[in-house]
Amino acid sequence: KKKTMESEHMSAFALYQSLQLDLSPPVKKPFQRVQVEVKKKKKKVNGSAAVSVNQSRAKRKKIRNKLLKAANKEESKKAGPEITQEEESVTGECLDAVLTELTKVNNSRERASKLFQWLIKPVPAKSFFRETWEKKPVFVQRKNPDYYKGLFSTAEFDRILREENVQYGLNLDITSYVNGKRETHNPPGRALPFTVWDFYESGCSVRLLNPQAFSSTVWNVLSILQEQFGSMAGANVYLTPPGTQGFAPHYDDIEAFVVQLEGKKHWRVYSPSSSHIPIISAS
Repeated sequence: KKKTMESEHMSAFALYQSLQLDLSPPVKKPFQRVQVEVKKKKKKVNGSAAVSVNQSRAKRKKIRNKLLKAANKEESKKAGPEITQEEESVTGECLDAVLTELTKVNNSRERASKLFQWLIKPVPAKSFFRETWEKKPVFVQRKNPDYYKGLFSTAEFDRILREENVQYGLNLDITSYVNGKRETHNPPGRALPFTVWDFYESGCSVRLLNPQAFSSTVWNVLSILQEQFGSMAGANVYLTPPGTQGFAPHYDDIEAFVVQLEGKKHWRVYSPSSSHIPIISAS
């Protein structure tokens, strides 16, 4: 009984190896001749011994095949599920590590595929394009608030305001949405940091229209992803004060990937309109 209990805890592969030694047919010719002689001798009596030997061989062969199949299945489990090239992603989660790893990939389409899979992970890219793309919204939630860290930040935005020539209306919009009324509050000229932050403290939202013009990281990410879609990819950055809303509920005539970088935001995604475009509102 003890031996039986121990065998239950052995892996299928280990069990197969141990039984293989016991059940493998002998290879020495003299022993094979003895088997034949015994079979012939017994067969002369009533033929039952020959039938028994053949059944025993078939039974051993069946056991070996069953154990080999189980062992192969077990080894496949250890190796993990097979991943198609379309669903391959970069291994790191930190964006800096991701972009560094992608520099080793020479093929631009493969590079884009890997970065896109990282962007929507754990949703497989293949099922995303089959079931979601241009059909319905999808929500990806993670327990890692720093997953997209390094893409852009409030600190990076403040640096851009201080060091770059950011123009109202061309590069940046100041907006508000209060009591069902949407307004734009752009003064003329350069968006100086103290003015922009004063608007923000007053409850206005800030939209940076082309962050890729000022951020090499955003530019790099967009330039790689363009190969995935076969078209130009752009970006906007939105910074909204707590408890406020900068835009009215609306729909976009593009496919948008909304990436939450910092803080908290309450999103409402409505059913598609007659034109099959979902309505989005955020506050």
